[in-house]
Amino acid sequence: MNSLMAVQAAGIVSKTFNVHIGLNNVYLRPTIRELGNLVIDAMGQDSRAIMEAEDTESDFLIEFLPIKKKGIQPKLFIVHDITGMATPFMRLGAFMPNEMYAIGDKHFGSATGFGSIDAMADHYITLVKSAQPQGPYLIAGYSYGGSVALCMATKLVQAGDEVQHLILFDPIFIPSAERQSLKSTDWTQRSIDRISSNFPDIGEVWKNKLRTEIRKNLDSMFDYEPEHYDGPTTLVVPKDRSWYRSGSASDFDTGTDDHNGWDARIKNLDMKIAAGTHDTMFMPAHVKVLAGVVKEIISSIPGVPSQTVAPPASKASKLKATNGLAAKPSS
Repeated sequence: MNSLMAVQAAGIVSKTFNVHIGLNNVYLRPTIRELGNLVIDAMGQDSRAIMEAEDTESDFLIEFLPIKKKGIQPKLFIVHDITGMATPFMRLGAFMPNEMYAIGDKHFGSATGFGSIDAMADHYITLVKSAQPQGPYLIAGYSYGGSVALCMATKLVQAGDEVQHLILFDPIFIPSAERQSLKSTDWTQRSIDRISSNFPDIGEVWKNKLRTEIRKNLDSMFDYEPEHYDGPTTLVVPKDRSWYRSGSASDFDTGTDDHNGWDARIKNLDMKIAAGTHDTMFMPAHVKVLAGVVKEIISSIPGVPSQTVAPPASKASKLKATNGLAAKPSS
C-alpha cells in the first residue's frame, strides 16, 4: 500500500503549495530536503504550466525502478502487485545489501495494455535483461506479481537461461474451475474496494486508474494457467494469513495444502514466514523482518555468499501461521 501513500503525499504537497508534484518526484526525491527544493523550484511556475502538468499522464509511473543500483550480487528483480505500482519495494531496499530493481506496469490505469500475463512476462524479461543480460536470475513477485514472476521464470528456463531462485510474496493459485466461477461474482469489485478504501483521499483520477488497473490485472490472472515449474522456489507468507479466509476478500478454496495452492504447480517449493498481513508485509512495521527472510533465502542459494539474516521465526509462530489455511474461506 506504500504506492498509494506516495500518491497521497504527492497530492498533499501539490495542494498545500499550489504546485504540481508528480509521483515520479516522490519516488526519486524521497527526502524532505529534496522535495523541499523541488517545491521551491515548482513555485516559480505559472498556473498554466501547473494545469498542463496536472493533465499529463506521463509521470504516473516509473516502469523499471532502480531501488538500489549499488549493491552486492545477485541482483533482485521484483514484480508489482495487483495495483501495478512498485513502490512498496522501496522500503525493502533500505534493509537489503543486494542490487535491486522493481517492475511496474507501464500501462497503469489503462483498460488496454499487455492483454495477458504471458505478454506482460515477455516485456518484463526484456527489462530484466537490460540490467542483467545473462543469468543466473533472481526473480520475485508480490501477490498478483507472483504469477507474473512465475511466468517469467518459466520462460527464462525454457529459453535456456538459469533462474537461481524464484521468490513469491504471498500470491495464491486459484484452480481453473474456480477462476471461471469468480468471473461471474463481484470478487473484482470487492478487491477494488478493499484496497482503495484505505486511501479515501487519493483523488478521483487515481481512484479511477486504480479501479481500472485492478480489474484489468484480475482478468488476466483469471485467464492465466501457470505451467508446472521445477525450479527452486520459496513462498513467503505473512504471519497473519486471515486475508484468504475472509469472506470480503476471497471466495475460493486453496485445496488441502498450506502453500496457497501452489503445490499444484510448483514442485521444488519451500515456505518461510514473515510478519504482518498480506497487505502490510512491506509496510514500515514489518519490512525489516521481511528483509531478514529474503536475505536468508538468498544465502541458501548455492554459490551465494552468506548474508546477515534476521533470527528465524519460532516454531510456535510458524505453527500458528500455517495452521488452518486449508480450511475453506467463509463466503
